Amino acid sequence: MRQRAAVGQAFQFGLVIFTLTALLGLLNAFQIFGPLDRDTLLTHLHSGTLGWITMGVIGISIWMFARDREDLDAPVILSALATAAYVMAFWSGVFILRGVFGLAELGVIAYWWWFVYARVQAQGGIAHLEISKLSVLGGLTILVIGSTLGVIVQVLLATGNALPTNADLVGGHASAQIGGYLVMVAAGFAEWQLTGSAKRTTLGLAQVYLLFGGGLLLSVSVLLASALGPQLAQALPGIATLLTLAGIVIVIVRNGRAALAAPWMATTGTRHIAIAVAFLLLGVILQAILVQQLIAAQGDFTAVSAGLVHAYDHAMFVGLMTNALFGAILMTLSDRPRVWPWADQVIFWGLNIGVAGFIAVLLIIGSGEGKGAFTHPVAFVAPIMGLSALLAIATYLMRFMPARRAAPARA
Repeated sequence: MRQRAAVGQAFQFGLVIFTLTALLGLLNAFQIFGPLDRDTLLTHLHSGTLGWITMGVIGISIWMFARDREDLDAPVILSALATAAYVMAFWSGVFILRGVFGLAELGVIAYWWWFVYARVQAQGGIAHLEISKLSVLGGLTILVIGSTLGVIVQVLLATGNALPTNADLVGGHASAQIGGYLVMVAAGFAEWQLTGSAKRTTLGLAQVYLLFGGGLLLSVSVLLASALGPQLAQALPGIATLLTLAGIVIVIVRNGRAALAAPWMATTGTRHIAIAVAFLLLGVILQAILVQQLIAAQGDFTAVSAGLVHAYDHAMFVGLMTNALFGAILMTLSDRPRVWPWADQVIFWGLNIGVAGFIAVLLIIGSGEGKGAFTHPVAFVAPIMGLSALLAIATYLMRFMPARRAAPARA
């Protein structure tokens, strides 16, 4: 089917860009050439969040919402090109390029939100939508909001304007993307795969509304912290986190049994998706601790533990979303020849032991920023995670290649 080919195409583009993310992450952990400059760190961040995760989410959106036999090759290719250009604009350090390609990337994100919304309307509207799909739609809606804030920053810098002092555009952007978009999309896709397209229930609707409200409120409270006054600026992020935590508790109640029943030793995508649910819970707990520290520091982000911030980011980006996307890719490839069958166990256990160790080191010892080469424990646990990701990229890309057909030899 044509839409299935587009799903695989989106995943392949994401894997290619993810290679840059993994390589830069390894360089940052090793510190062989010293600390990475800000432009390179932003490239590492955005190649992961946009090039890998959002291209993967585009694939998931096509998989869940596309009509039969839709030809989506051109939109996927254009989305990948715009995303790659935006990632490279960060590496260039040229603000004008970031502004121009940021607007193009915002157009890509808006297109895929409209793609999903239009198909939801064609199938009877939001009032009849399954919980899993409703969660993905909510996540994409927050993605549009958060991305708009991020692109406004790039346009202001490109045009030589100073960032406003009465609104934290960068904080509002980051909190929307992580605390709202990733949480909702991952929760919806995990439910879709682990328990099927469950019918609408009061508990399921409560889950979606809590996660959406929590993610949106967190973004708005961080964005407008300076305009809200000290009391509201401290109270609202805590309330937003409580809403999100309550929504995640419902996710665990509704899907936890199916996640625990996953075949943990079988080389399928189900176990990747199941362990993503565990990282979803861990990520929200780390978010609660981060918000508590931010409140205690009266909004001074520099007073918050850098190790905690990086642990939270990697729990969400790697533990949650990379596992979810690896699971999706393995399910897409289930009828293809298993090139390097031994790699599946190495990828699953290496990635998850690596990210768990990475998070533990960051929480216990702290960030390795500014340390010398191989002087911080991060340099010894990050390679487990990074090399497992690189092995996955190579393995999955080879499996996506068309199988070679045997040609009859002339006698």
